Amino acid sequence: MKRSRAIALVVLLAAIAVAAFFALRPGELVYRGQSVGAWIADLGSNDRQRIERAHKTLVAMGEPAMPYLAKTIETKESKFHAHYLRFWSSRKLPQSLQRLLPTPISHLHQARANAVGVLGQMGPKASPTVSTIVRALGDADEGMRMMAAEALGKIGPEARPAVPALANMLKEHESFLRQTATRSLIGIGDPDGIAIETFTALLNDKDDLTRVSAAIALWLLEGKSQPTLDLLRRNIDPIDWRTRLFTADFLGEFRGAAKVSVPALLELLNDEHEAVREHAVEALRKIDPTAAEKARVE
Repeated sequence: MKRSRAIALVVLLAAIAVAAFFALRPGELVYRGQSVGAWIADLGSNDRQRIERAHKTLVAMGEPAMPYLAKTIETKESKFHAHYLRFWSSRKLPQSLQRLLPTPISHLHQARANAVGVLGQMGPKASPTVSTIVRALGDADEGMRMMAAEALGKIGPEARPAVPALANMLKEHESFLRQTATRSLIGIGDPDGIAIETFTALLNDKDDLTRVSAAIALWLLEGKSQPTLDLLRRNIDPIDWRTRLFTADFLGEFRGAAKVSVPALLELLNDEHEAVREHAVEALRKIDPTAAEKARVE
């Protein structure tokens, strides 16, 4: 009992010290009637609508929000954070003092992952935060690593310093992580061929979808279509129609960059499975609308 009171006293004194510090310094950036810290705290709330609103607001805020988002991503769980959150949320803290303190984050892990997602949505202009996102690729949580890889891919060629780390991610045990890293590497580019050796090794992976995504990556990154196309066709043998469907979807994501795949997609228009034909149609529309129209795709 005495220990809990001592902890509460320490937290109170720390809160007062922090409040004094914030009271003596310039106010935190305010955007659309709320501090940037409060918007970021909303990324870690239990309310889906609040999260979505905060996500959109921070993306719209752009560059001024980046240092705050980067700091959030770098923040780790601590006992002090847990005590501070409980105390800040209690009725023991006067509202006048509460308003001077930084808004704590209810679910820090969720806020960190969502902060990465916000930076990804900012696209190339989030390039100053690439080093922070690269460090997130080493997070213990698989979901966080996936979010970081996705964000880097959305930043595009500006995220080229991340290529070695993404190439290393291709060695992850989970296939969804390998495929996410593959998409991002295709979006970023690999002019130095850092990932080529690993992609080549993945052509023999036991997972069908990993083999397909590796083949497509080699195809798009190296620009040598025919050898990879032949291998791709072997990997999408009629044994599993779902792999052919995945292949069409994957190619469609890269739109005009995957134009060399049009002949293969035209072949899939005659596939025995209706779902494969439908997904091939959608991919053609994204990659080459003219080819889709010539094939009388309605």
